[in-house]
Amino acid sequence: MKKISILIFTFISCILVYGQESNNELLKKLVEKNVLTQAEADQLKKVEQKSTIEKVRNAFNTPYMQFGGNGQLMYKYSDVGNIKHDFKPKNLFLSVSGKLNDSFRYGFLLEFVNPSVQEFWGEWTAAKEFNFKLGQFKVPVTLESQYVPATLETVAYSRTISNLFGYATEDDVLNKQNGKNNFGRDAGVQFSGELAPMNDYSLIQYSLGMFQGMGVTTGEKNNTKDFAGTLLIQPVKGLRIGGGAYFGQATYAIGTNPADNHVRNRWIVSTDYKSERFNARAEWVKANDGGIEKEGLYGMALYYLLPKRLNALAKVDYYNRNKDVNSEVIDYTVGLNYYFYPQCRVQLNYVHSNYSKKWGDKDMNTIYAQLQIGF
Repeated sequence: MKKISILIFTFISCILVYGQESNNELLKKLVEKNVLTQAEADQLKKVEQKSTIEKVRNAFNTPYMQFGGNGQLMYKYSDVGNIKHDFKPKNLFLSVSGKLNDSFRYGFLLEFVNPSVQEFWGEWTAAKEFNFKLGQFKVPVTLESQYVPATLETVAYSRTISNLFGYATEDDVLNKQNGKNNFGRDAGVQFSGELAPMNDYSLIQYSLGMFQGMGVTTGEKNNTKDFAGTLLIQPVKGLRIGGGAYFGQATYAIGTNPADNHVRNRWIVSTDYKSERFNARAEWVKANDGGIEKEGLYGMALYYLLPKRLNALAKVDYYNRNKDVNSEVIDYTVGLNYYFYPQCRVQLNYVHSNYSKKWGDKDMNTIYAQLQIGF
């Protein structure tokens, strides 16, 4: 099967390449005979190149099965620490999705830099008001966690989201539990939908589900399941206000004590606004990890200087990992995103991190430069 797939791909590629070379020769002859100017021929070549890309996409994508993917190559400079310059592939995702009929959709998502199965799900839609999803996918809590690295405005997630919702950071108890970057995903079931339709949007959006609480591709370690849910109200088109909650447990060791089950609860208040050129988002999170009270608050604003091409952003993120002693940090971020092709961009972020004495780290300046290629 693998050899057959390679032969088919090679055959299609050869046909497309041969066709493109023939057209280039034809355009060259027309320019030599003064039928076309060189500028007109160059413009036709650009149109032909776009057409070739569409032919490749159509050859491998149907409504029943669609292939996609993206990757990020990141450079990082930090003025604190032994390693000041770092350059590496950060993520490489490959996705397969599609629909069997108008009511049933499915999806798979693989990550190859740190190999793992990130998503594997099926979804049945009875109506716009009711969807049922089963498998491994994004847990429906917080607005930012629903973004994937390819659509997130900044190079990195907010420290608040990373530390409290299943991302690989030093302060994430879910990461302590299974040692993986879960990208906010878990295995479970979810009910979601949109209610109270207005002219061209819905007034109410909801999602709730029951999850294993272990992150991606990890077996159960206790006899409890976790609950997650979000409710959003959209009073005017583009503006959403609401909140959510997560109630569950994680199994890990604290200090020298043996591993045990510890409460892992979160309460969230969220709002965002989206228009053609301006986006903004803010979220407040209160958390309880094994009796340790935590809190986070971030706000982000983004404006497109050139529509769909170039945007500038600013973000402030406050995180307190132990409210009893105020072990806290504030991250200030400014950045640019330049899209040179749909799903392909160059990102530049500068982050200043201001730590409290109780946190114990030195203030830090970090520069990120990231290349993203998607298809």
